Amino acid sequence: MDSTIIQLSGKNTKGDDILSVITKRTYIFDQNKLILSNDQIPINSLLKYYEKTNIIKSDIDTYFYKPKTDVVIKGKARNTLPVQNFNVSIEIERFSHHLSIFGNRNVYKDNNGNFKFTESNLIQEIDLNYKNSYGGKDLIAEKPLRDKIKQIEELKYSHEFVDILEASPFRYQRNPEGKGYIIDTCNENIESLELPNIENPHQLLNPQNFICNNVDEWYKMPTPVNTDWVHPAWFPRIAYFGMYPLPHGLDSNIFEIAKGWSNSEILNSTDDLSKAITSFRATNGASLGLQVKHLQGGESIRLTNIHPKHSDFTFQLPKERPQIKVDGRNGKLLKTNPVIHSVIIEPDEHRVSIVWCGSAKAIRPYFEEELKTMPFEVKW
Repeated sequence: MDSTIIQLSGKNTKGDDILSVITKRTYIFDQNKLILSNDQIPINSLLKYYEKTNIIKSDIDTYFYKPKTDVVIKGKARNTLPVQNFNVSIEIERFSHHLSIFGNRNVYKDNNGNFKFTESNLIQEIDLNYKNSYGGKDLIAEKPLRDKIKQIEELKYSHEFVDILEASPFRYQRNPEGKGYIIDTCNENIESLELPNIENPHQLLNPQNFICNNVDEWYKMPTPVNTDWVHPAWFPRIAYFGMYPLPHGLDSNIFEIAKGWSNSEILNSTDDLSKAITSFRATNGASLGLQVKHLQGGESIRLTNIHPKHSDFTFQLPKERPQIKVDGRNGKLLKTNPVIHSVIIEPDEHRVSIVWCGSAKAIRPYFEEELKTMPFEVKW
């Protein structure tokens, strides 16, 4: 069986049963043009993580519907010369996304007891990985909570099965794997604090705003930016699943909604299972700002300070579109209008993978065993 094609059973936004065919196509660069690769990457049906982290390396491809196209760039931010800071940008037709890159910096107190940032060290390249973006854990502030959990008999051995501290308010809900998130400003904490290398240019950290003074108001801190996949358990993606208790005071003024990177559906999230409603936006796993209106193929993409050889690199997505048909039962195949679910760009590997999806209404839901024998068609 072709590992780059799969038929799935699911529902659309109206609640109707649908059949979807997912097909993945991998290309390599020939100069700035994409040609079909001899090595096709199979469809990914499981979350994959970077080693020894909780950061997603690959999201799953087997979503039967995505309301937007995920654009993911896996690689490095790089400048032609070592500098203290530089900018990275991704442009897709009229849409653009920007990141600010800084060399390593630390925090110190001046003679008047005021917090200051050291000057950035020189930097030339850095991984586009969420470990380098704003976020992280304040483990010193969290220590009393950890000690309390250890004293609760029922939770004593809970760490062997699940990390209940994943929802700790002392871990930044938008990116608990990053740098810079701090609540307790004791000397030990300040001296060990690493500031992020990748920042949101609209919400840059400074000595006046880098401390989260109220642990329940973490949502007022900067929104991390990157180009890689976002974990399903990170805010705001987790709120689209409908079962995330929103902190008091979080409203439509938060950056994600105000910027248009998320919509107000996240405000419906609740800890009441009977009222929880999952939004299809939970299926979109690209970084905020890189979830775009469905791409159709042929779009121009420009990468600035990302490509290993060209500081300004522009290419066009292939114009070829698959003809996808799903099983209509009784010997019929139903036409679909395919859309792009994901574009995964790997400049250092000279590779681009595109995940397409075509869907049509189904008679009823189908079990996995049934789907294995049901016909479908993909033509290029």
